[in-house]
Amino acid sequence: MPEQNNPKYPVFIMCGRDAKRRKLMEALDPEGKYKVKGMLPFLGKRLIDWPLEELRKSPYVDEIYLLGLSQEDITFDFPVHYVPIETISDVGNKMAAGLDYLIEQGKKPDLIVIATSDAPGIRQKEIDEFFEQLVNSDGSEFVISLVPEAVGEAAFPRSGRVIARFRDCQVFPGELYALSPRAIMIGQEAINEFGLRRRQINRSAKKISLGPMVRYISKRPQTWGFLLKFALKIATLRDAERAFGAAFKCKTKGVIISEAGFGMDMDLPEDYARLEEFVKKTKLSQV
Repeated sequence: MPEQNNPKYPVFIMCGRDAKRRKLMEALDPEGKYKVKGMLPFLGKRLIDWPLEELRKSPYVDEIYLLGLSQEDITFDFPVHYVPIETISDVGNKMAAGLDYLIEQGKKPDLIVIATSDAPGIRQKEIDEFFEQLVNSDGSEFVISLVPEAVGEAAFPRSGRVIARFRDCQVFPGELYALSPRAIMIGQEAINEFGLRRRQINRSAKKISLGPMVRYISKRPQTWGFLLKFALKIATLRDAERAFGAAFKCKTKGVIISEAGFGMDMDLPEDYARLEEFVKKTKLSQV
């Protein structure tokens, strides 16, 4: 359980969209009623309400900041901050705008947590587990949550997640990660590039791999030893942490969260039904 005087972290909610509507929105919102997928109706609420309600329960969450929506777009019955930034802005630009907003408020957090608006399966228990790892991250400036492949596939068979296969674990990214203000400032180009690469390897592709990310970090000689080990299938998660830390001059840590809902968002039209069934089982059946 979290201690009474636990640290609190600001949370950025990424709720924008690409300039061109994706197949998910074309299928689920053919009339274009909803600005972003987080506004889609989902089991009696808006999709964005599900992760926000769980985040608000966590004693580690300071305040919530929406990046990509304004008060004219969406309102809540609890306080949130609306960061002025265009809905279709790049990820790096959104984070920079959020950081500027925090600075204007006089806030100087060690780490800022980034969350998505379309992951209704996340729960407070695992959210707190991630935050507890932040407290003990020993100066890390980039902390990424990772979900074991076996856990994800058991709940969402053939989900098409991009799997990182290390000697000691096979994982895919979870729906929370954290960056220091310095990491946001120095890594804006990399953040935008990673966002672009992520779109290029989205789950609608026929063949998904870590290729684009590997090619990106291979531009840095500091990573070549890791890339060789990765190619030989002997690299560990710790090797990856060191390589990314050296490449971006930013101490990196991967946190394993063994819960399928922590790593499943809504990218494809079929994800709606998958997540609907999952949330019914994991949340609504317990009410």
